[in-house]
Amino acid sequence: MSNLQVKNLEPEIHDLLRQRVADEGVTISEYVLELIRRDLRRPSRREWLDTVTRLPRHDFSRDDVSGAVEAGRGRR
Repeated sequence: MSNLQVKNLEPEIHDLLRQRVADEGVTISEYVLELIRRDLRRPSRREWLDTVTRLPRHDFSRDDVSGAVEAGRGRR
């Protein structure tokens, strides 16, 4: 297995991290590994932008959208 070192971590961030892992009942390593795994399951910004640019275009006006939102809110 490889190791990863994080340098120049502000004391305030380290304190918050220590509190978070204590609350979660895990080690800093376990917590950070889970964050990395979660992030890597998501598309990168480039992949996301590529997907968004391939979405079909629409010709809804801002008024059409806000009207639909308001109508939806009225149905609750």
